[in-house]
Formats: sequence, C-alpha cells, structure tokens
Amino acid sequence: MPSRSDRIFAHAPKDLDAIVILNARSHWIDSTFVYVSEVTRGGYGGCGAILRRGERPLLVVSALEEESAHTSKGCEIAMYATLPAQKEILKTALGEPKRIGIHAAGIVKARADELAELFPNAELVDVTDAITETRLVKDAAEIDRIRRACRITDEVAAEIPRFLRRGMTEKELAAEIVLAIYRRGGKPAFDTIVCFGVNGSEPHYSPGDARLASGDMILIDFGSQLENYCSDITRMYVFGRASQAQREMFDVVSHAQRVALQETKAGKKGREIHQLCREAIDATQFAGRFIHGTGHSIGLDVHDGPGLSDASEITLAPGMIMTVEPGVYVPGVGGVRIEDTVLVTNNGPEILTEVTKELVEVGTA
Repeated sequence: MPSRSDRIFAHAPKDLDAIVILNARSHWIDSTFVYVSEVTRGGYGGCGAILRRGERPLLVVSALEEESAHTSKGCEIAMYATLPAQKEILKTALGEPKRIGIHAAGIVKARADELAELFPNAELVDVTDAITETRLVKDAAEIDRIRRACRITDEVAAEIPRFLRRGMTEKELAAEIVLAIYRRGGKPAFDTIVCFGVNGSEPHYSPGDARLASGDMILIDFGSQLENYCSDITRMYVFGRASQAQREMFDVVSHAQRVALQETKAGKKGREIHQLCREAIDATQFAGRFIHGTGHSIGLDVHDGPGLSDASEITLAPGMIMTVEPGVYVPGVGGVRIEDTVLVTNNGPEILTEVTKELVEVGTA
C-alpha cells in the first residue's frame, strides 16, 4: 500500500520538488505532521516534515522532541539544537527547489514567511486540497484507533447515569466524564459539553454552575482521543421522568438521525444527506431549529475535513469516518442532539459508537 506521503503526492501537482509541513513555534501543531510521521508521543512545536515523492519523510525535530520522534514509522529524523541549525537542515535537504508545496490551512503566516525567505526563488504552492482529500479516507491503522477511541466513549456514556446526582453542577459532571476517559486510557478529544435543562439550546455550550434538578433534560457531547485519534458522541438523559414535550423533541431528532444514517454510505453526496436530515426536522413543529450541519469528518482532528452540510462537495467513499448529529435547539426551552461516529463501508454505514441512543431516564422526578 502506498505510504501516506505518497498518497498525498498522488493528489498534488506533479511538478512539486517537495512538500514541507511546518508547525508553529508556539502552540499550533499541524496534525498533518502527525499524519505523515505517525508519532505517538511528543509536542513538536516549531518542528517540521519534508516530503518527497517516493521517499521516506524527513522529520526535522528539536532536541526536545528527538526521543519522542523515534516513535515514528518509516521516517528519517534530523535533529537541530538551534533555529539557525534548523534552517540549515531545510536548505541542505531541499537544495534549490522551484516549487514547494505547503499546507496553507495548517501553517501560520510566520512560518510560511520563514520558508519564503529561506527559498526566495521558490514558489510556494498550496496543497491543502491534496492533504484534505488524502486524509478523508482513513487507512486500516487509523480506523482501528478510532474504533478503540469509540469503545472508550461507549463505556463512559454507559456509566454516566451512575454519575448523576441532584444538585451537582454541569462542571462537576464534565469532570466525572473526563476522569472516566482517562481511567480507560484515553484523553478528552475536546472540551466536554454538559448542558442541564434550558442550556441545551446552545450547541457549543460550556459547562457552568447550573445545578441538576428533577425534570432536567441533559445533553452531553464528548469524545476520547486514543493514540492521537478522536471519537465523538452525544447522548441525551433526563433526571427523572421525561415530559411529553421532551419526548416529542427527542423523537423528532431520533427520526432525523435514522434518516441520515441510512443514507451515510458510499456514493452518497454529503450535501444530499444533510438536506434529507434537515427536511425530516423541518416537516415538524421544530422547523428552522436545526442550525448546523448534519456531521463532520473525524480523525486526528475532531473536525478533520469536510462533512455533511449544505456547503459539502464530497461524495462518501469507503474508509471515510463521519459524525451524524442532527439537533433541535429552542432558546428558553432546551435542546436535543444525538450523535454517532460512523464508518463508511462498501456495505453501508458501520456505527462505531454502539451505546444506547435512547432517551435515558435516571432517578425519579
């Protein structure tokens, strides 16, 4: 099977001398560096990777990251102790290139400017589309890691009813979930979302000091990261007995998700799946209350590329992994979202998050 580097070149312009991935010197790391290197440890601030067609990637890493970089697969490693030394490695490795591919969506301007100054006679060519297209389809190792990350989220979601107690805050429940992820060998893929009652109307709500009360519907959106790969899940609970209004809102979203899931298969267009899902909600009393896309690609990043939305231009293919997460949001009332991580296969969708997605009632009102 072609290397990840060669798969990127297969989608890139043919006349590139090399592709250079450069991480910011602060905290911004281009996950494509992790993608091509397959490192499992380390921070890699300021580090980079040089890709050449048909060759092993060259990782250009600081002394701080040298030991961690040896977790990479099939890469050469060049270590630098100073910034001038890093520039010399780049100059020696690249020679006098005419066209250098860069990941414009993953490089900060300061690093792009450094590269342009170092190679004033070279044209910097944006290869974002080639990288995105390559990373959309996961290889066997990536699928295995996401599958295992989903297993962690399943186990934690099943444990959540045990965490719920009257008067606890959203922050306290979020902390319980994060601890449960760590206990299973993962780490949070993103900031855990916990919404009690009316707070569920904010799709990207941050847990606060609201206290759990009888009758509250609870929206929980969280994910685990395992060996750099992410899972994403949203499940709904009620503290006590669900009211008729809560069940009606839940049932509408549940139906819309089933509509979207049965269409999440190879050959389907992302835009069309979203339109079908939105139409299922707009045919109810919650018309207009579905205010985001139906899903997104997931992998090294939680949002790992294009997904299922009005703006989507992708056609699903085997090996893509998407979330499917319709929702309804009513300010002053609350919200419902149901989300699964889904692998696209030749035989249809495989739902990787298997824990029950029913509305779970916990305790008594």
